[in-house]
Amino acid sequence: MPKTLDGAENDATSDSKRPEALDPDRVISMIPLRPYHIVADIRCGSGHFSIPLAKYVSQGKLYAVDTTKEATESCRQRLAKVHLENAEVIYSKAKKLPIDKNSLDGAFLAFALHTIEDKASLLAEAARLLQPGGWVAIIEWYKLSTEDGPALENRVSEEEVRDLCKLAGLRFVSQRDLNGKSYLSLFRK
Repeated sequence: MPKTLDGAENDATSDSKRPEALDPDRVISMIPLRPYHIVADIRCGSGHFSIPLAKYVSQGKLYAVDTTKEATESCRQRLAKVHLENAEVIYSKAKKLPIDKNSLDGAFLAFALHTIEDKASLLAEAARLLQPGGWVAIIEWYKLSTEDGPALENRVSEEEVRDLCKLAGLRFVSQRDLNGKSYLSLFRK
């Protein structure tokens, strides 16, 4: 059986598991996204961030990728409603995504790492897809007990994210607090 991108049968990528208090436009303002960039929203869920990302890269392209058919179909429908022609939705459980090596300017992973077992492989795959100098933006829950969000033992600390990204050949650039419950870490290839 081939290894999968999710690494676990746990699907916690639905928008109900993401803090809706996060304004996608505010988040986008914190990353080095440009209108001509080619980017991937990896583990996109139903498209909470995919739609604003696709709107922003009006001269580029967005790949919205997820490991569940339900999520990709929901994302596809949401993108169609707003008539975004520069977005391609990809359903893939394969460990290696069907996107060309060194073809992306950026990769966006919102609340993806805490849902999978093989975090290192996912980050290595994101790095493989990036052009030299490309960026990876990772949003995760702080490793603190809060009313909402995943169980504390599933959360990924900022230090663990940095260590995993370093192993994937990515260098740390910056980190921002988003709402006291989650953080944004930015890396470059």
